[in-house]
Amino acid sequence: MSKNISAVLSQHPLGLVFDIDGTLSPIAPTPDKAYLYPGAAQYLEQASRFAHVGIITGRAVTDGARIVNVEGLTYVGTHGLEWCQGLPSTHDIALIPEAVPYTKPGQELLDLAEKELVPQIPGLIVQRKSIGGTLHYRLAPDPEQARATILATLKEPAARLHMHIDEGKRVVEILAPLTINKGKALRRFVEHFALQGVIFAGDDRTDLHGILEIARLRQDGYAAHGIAVQHPDTPAALLEHADTVVQGVEAMVQLLQQMTIDISEQKA
Repeated sequence: MSKNISAVLSQHPLGLVFDIDGTLSPIAPTPDKAYLYPGAAQYLEQASRFAHVGIITGRAVTDGARIVNVEGLTYVGTHGLEWCQGLPSTHDIALIPEAVPYTKPGQELLDLAEKELVPQIPGLIVQRKSIGGTLHYRLAPDPEQARATILATLKEPAARLHMHIDEGKRVVEILAPLTINKGKALRRFVEHFALQGVIFAGDDRTDLHGILEIARLRQDGYAAHGIAVQHPDTPAALLEHADTVVQGVEAMVQLLQQMTIDISEQKA
């Protein structure tokens, strides 16, 4: 573990913030088959005794919390639109006020996707969220053709309904047209807990917002460190801007274990 990471871990209050899929969970063929890498839940629970631990995911809060299933963490879903200070089974989920008007337009686009795209694209999975949702085309026989069909079908209706279309690894995201992303969510997390130090880890294009926010936080005087989890299709920009790059989920969980040990020894 680098000296830079150890220096951040010595700060108090401290925050540790993680993406799920591709970071703490191996990429799964379908969203419902995702699972936390062995040991990750234990290390998250241990780290939460000494730091504010957050999960920031593109999944809905309930779905992300289902996978992680550790009480006492802050769960942030739909790239920052949903917040829950603990497991949703025992805590309320808060939707940021500016997102509320986009609930119905998002549902309309998902209805359209289920009606027109699911019959056309074998293997397409429509994942609904509080605001918008995600279309997973990883299992389509021709993923690139599936992507083109999805984008062509949704472009006009999304514009008409004032919704935003974005992309990740073999997914098309239907989002509210707000300046809300993982970077904004990370900044809000830091300010909410008045953190002095924060570490963020992610692997996908949407995590680039978080990695870039780490650099801005450092410019603002915070001790901050960004970790990229590298896979064959990890965006080059994420690797370029990260402070540390680890090879795959297993290496990330091993680093999480080391960070947890470091924190506990510093606080002992």
